[in-house]
Amino acid sequence: MDVAEPRHASTTAEIARHVVAVAETPPQPRDAEALRRLLLDNFIVSLWGTTRPVVTELADWTARFAGTGDSHVLGREWTTDPSIAALVHGTAAHAFELDDTHNATASHPGSVIMAVALAVAAESGAPVSREQFFQAITAGYETMALLGEAAGGMRVVHRGFHPTSLLGTYGGATTALVLRALRAGERVDPVVVETAWGHALSQPSGSMQFSAEPEGGEVKRVHAGLGAHNAIRAADFAALPAVTAPRLALEGVYGLAACFGGEPTAVRTDRGLAIHQISLKPYSCCRLFHSTIEALRVVTDAFTVPADEIRDVLVTGPRLIAEQHLTRADSSMTAQYSCPFVVAATIVHGPERYDAYTEENLRDPAVLDVVERVRFEVDEVMEAEFYPQHFATAVRVELSDGSIRTTQVVDSVGTSEHPMSVEQIIGKAAGLAGAGADGCGARLADVIWREDSDPLAMATALWAEARKVVAARGATS
Repeated sequence: MDVAEPRHASTTAEIARHVVAVAETPPQPRDAEALRRLLLDNFIVSLWGTTRPVVTELADWTARFAGTGDSHVLGREWTTDPSIAALVHGTAAHAFELDDTHNATASHPGSVIMAVALAVAAESGAPVSREQFFQAITAGYETMALLGEAAGGMRVVHRGFHPTSLLGTYGGATTALVLRALRAGERVDPVVVETAWGHALSQPSGSMQFSAEPEGGEVKRVHAGLGAHNAIRAADFAALPAVTAPRLALEGVYGLAACFGGEPTAVRTDRGLAIHQISLKPYSCCRLFHSTIEALRVVTDAFTVPADEIRDVLVTGPRLIAEQHLTRADSSMTAQYSCPFVVAATIVHGPERYDAYTEENLRDPAVLDVVERVRFEVDEVMEAEFYPQHFATAVRVELSDGSIRTTQVVDSVGTSEHPMSVEQIIGKAAGLAGAGADGCGARLADVIWREDSDPLAMATALWAEARKVVAARGATS
């Protein structure tokens, strides 16, 4: 078979030109506000991540790279090469299932993009301005959304690949290239962007196998870190002339679409920036179940119906739940990914108990009793109408008196249709009081919204809070 690629204007090049145009456009006030919220959310969920054993061990592992660069390792005293620091930050941001979501690709851009942005901004050289920092982050989000949708969107995850890791390498590489170019006073070269994406094509990572086994799922947390780490490497390699890379990263015969998604789809660059299409998570579980939790809130009168009065719970929604979200909850990861466990834990404890998914609570008898009463069925009509732009689900509850309550939720709290307020985002940090970081959400927000704050000031505030969490855990362990 002849697999030679035609040499003509490509979809990859079209997206690269658009991303560069975005990268070179200063953010408007509405954009800056969205970016501040995304940063605040990322900082808070990263602090939650530092409480997880997987992040502790990974951060300690990086001591062997101490002194190899200027980028701080989250929660540690040493600095490393930016790719190593980004590996830890990305893992931390993804480690508690609280990070932001781009629905159409089922990816978590912030966990990768913010990790890369902070690590590269800390490199030696000219200081990075807040405006340049925002431009680089915006371009990274844009890359993940456009390449991900063009490559087939949710088909990637249905084929068994984790979009956060896979697509994050492309988005993070863009962020790194943009930051480096802007700090050097140079234009962003679309050809260099395409080259970095060619390198990203050879660094795929993130299998969804973690969702099919009841144990061994903590590697899923590392997927975002791998995306960030590989992204910086892709940007590094794009600057090495002898290390050439393919230019048709998206639509090539063995490109992103063909290998991971399917037939490339048309690109839409006229729908507004991707940073305005991001969902935030108020609850510590897979984004698919946030609409389920909101539906449960309705049918249980704001969780006031006692669990022992609920005879049967039927959840209906997209087939992805049947494919990847009915695994037994034998680990923290599978608990946050398990439809029956999420439903049961929410009914018993309410949705704000993040610790309901930690290992010590997985055998809670009250929760396991409700798990046995939770069922799931695919709703093909709902899936065709809403999925994947909207993670809609419905809940049908039968009570002990024989009455039945049913409701459907299309857009839950945290989506772009029902965005979280700054106060609600800060509220996600409330539980960190017990981890040594009481009031951290408000302190971080103060720095992020302060007019004279630059990326270094923001990063310094995050690093300080992370060290508090790590110190407190050391004192109580």
